[in-house]
Amino acid sequence: MELILKKQPQKYLRSVDAKTRQKLYRALEQLSRLEGNIVPLAGYASRYRYKIEHYRIIFDWIRGQIIITVIEINTRTNIKY
Repeated sequence: MELILKKQPQKYLRSVDAKTRQKLYRALEQLSRLEGNIVPLAGYASRYRYKIEHYRIIFDWIRGQIIITVIEINTRTNIKY
């Protein structure tokens, strides 16, 4: 699968320390294989949440397509969804 990062996830990855950045990059690799704790978000047709420790990755994926668009990366307390 191909991952596309919107502006907020790119900025968030630049703002965190190197250890956290590596952890999130590994999580994005798992996400590209659709592995891990992935749950569909209520009220959205193609929006999902991926949970890695206390971080959340919100992404759009339409079944059957090979593109995942990462909308937001943030901590559990600061996520908007």
